[in-house]
Amino acid sequence: MFEFVSLRVDQYMSAPPVSVDPHTPLAEVEQLIEIHGFNGCPVVDADGRLLGMVTGFDLIKVCEIGPEALVPHYGAIMQRPVHGVMSPVPQTVDPELPLTRVLQRMIDHRITGLAVVDSDRLVGMITRRDVLRALRESSPAESSDPQEGSPS
Repeated sequence: MFEFVSLRVDQYMSAPPVSVDPHTPLAEVEQLIEIHGFNGCPVVDADGRLLGMVTGFDLIKVCEIGPEALVPHYGAIMQRPVHGVMSPVPQTVDPELPLTRVLQRMIDHRITGLAVVDSDRLVGMITRRDVLRALRESSPAESSDPQEGSPS
């Protein structure tokens, strides 16, 4: 566990990140989320600058049933561009941030993943899976013998 405190985001982030442009139809975003098992996807411009994040929750929210439409037409909704439903101010982290800070932020804010940004450019994603892998890999191997280390 002591090794974990020295680890940084850039050592465990997923890079290059899978991202979409702001004009990508929601149906394509849904497919990416499904195929990769993501909770969300970053939205970037042509220069790789992070514009926002779209999550599975955003996709569900856009299908909300309201007074003007009891059953929204799913096909039409999923052709909308992602820029209309993305969160425009996603939480980000620096690649050199210690993973201990990421872990705490994820706990405090119940976040599943964070965009990793360097000079306004998206360079990766860091998720709960990445942090759990870092914790596991930085922990000493546990003994399989329950008697080992116990007094005789």
